[in-house]
Amino acid sequence: MIANRSAVLYRDLKTTPPEIVRGKGVYLFDSDGQRFLDGSASASVVGIGHGRTEIWDALAAAGDAVTFVYGATFTHPWQEQLARAITGLAPRNMTSVYFTSGGSEANETAWKLARQYFVETGRPHKYKAVARWRGYHGVTLAALSLSGRTDWRRIYSPLLLPVTHVPAPDAYRCPLCAGSGSCTSACADEIERAILDEGPETVAMFIAEPVGGTSSPGVAPPLEYFRRVRRICDKYDVLFVADEVLCGYGRCGSPFAIAEWGVEPDLITLGKAIASGYAPLAAMVVSDKVRDGLERGTGRFVHGLTYSGNPVSCFIGLKVFEIMQREGLFTRAVHVGGHLKAGLLRLAEKHAMIAEVRGRGLLYGIELAADRRSRLPFDPALGVARRIVAGMRQRGIVIAQGLAGTGEQIQLSPPFTITEAEIDLIIKALDDTLKDVARSPSPARGRAPV
Repeated sequence: MIANRSAVLYRDLKTTPPEIVRGKGVYLFDSDGQRFLDGSASASVVGIGHGRTEIWDALAAAGDAVTFVYGATFTHPWQEQLARAITGLAPRNMTSVYFTSGGSEANETAWKLARQYFVETGRPHKYKAVARWRGYHGVTLAALSLSGRTDWRRIYSPLLLPVTHVPAPDAYRCPLCAGSGSCTSACADEIERAILDEGPETVAMFIAEPVGGTSSPGVAPPLEYFRRVRRICDKYDVLFVADEVLCGYGRCGSPFAIAEWGVEPDLITLGKAIASGYAPLAAMVVSDKVRDGLERGTGRFVHGLTYSGNPVSCFIGLKVFEIMQREGLFTRAVHVGGHLKAGLLRLAEKHAMIAEVRGRGLLYGIELAADRRSRLPFDPALGVARRIVAGMRQRGIVIAQGLAGTGEQIQLSPPFTITEAEIDLIIKALDDTLKDVARSPSPARGRAPV
């Protein structure tokens, strides 16, 4: 063993990240005593804030309650209660839940269920998936196959499953909407074209994030887009899967982000905020149509995960749900998010490198450009977004960097409990950081638009 080398295989093998030893509210504290305002909710996970001792107190009070049962043999009350709590807020056609440990598992499970649904209902040739470029659905192999993150797909391309990808709606850089000034939903027509090219008799599902996260922070289509998606899926008998692992469960100001478009998916995946980082937990919410298809067939879902419906995770998920209901956190992002949006728009008026501010609730993305008018992106070699994130970290505030390769972007997605005063701290630090970056080597240097 090499002396002084960590035994942990971190993502970045050249550095060891700060060691966080405590969290409280929107703040994290490292072993050196430095305090960080968590403006990213630790990968958009910690909705209820850090350091909620009532969760641990409740777990301790549970005494000798069961900590593990295998889901193929037993169930337990916390799984049943949490499933009913979630479906009580879900679209009216969705009354069943399958729990997983993370979002990647949830999205892979959705693909498998879509496949089995068509086998059970007499259409065994339907198995293919259509997804979107810049979509992000996880990093396990099937989830990465669905994802449209070219930077993460590249090294694993020989291993990936064949998935047809179509353009995502993004008026700022969408070639289909060039010159229109707004999203025309033309990319919805690309979904229909992809289904026809693959053969409608072979396509099982279309998956999309209602509001973009890691790969396209804050990007969302106009109202007509998902309504058109729903009609296309109905026309060709394709299941519509809404991936709300990041954008759902209060992040955009409602329990389910897709509600903004007034459509009902066939499957919805959830994660991150569902247990707020206090335990590994994600979920797939299932429509009655899909469940009924299995029940009229074999009556079994040919799938299983060791930790699906884990009692400890479901107990914590139930406590998180209770906190969010009690404190109005499913909808609080609408109100406090307005303050965040206003602050970001003020910065856009001051800083020429801010080309676009987009998002809703407490999920916002900032598009950065070397020239706002021509939409000329920064030369990636300048690492503008990376330098902004680093500058914010030096000021004690954590934010996230968006997807590289389609223009420089940063993401803000703080805990739902953040106050307006704490948002003001983020805005002030971002203002100062943008000034510093603008003064450092040639931020006006760009490259051809993408």
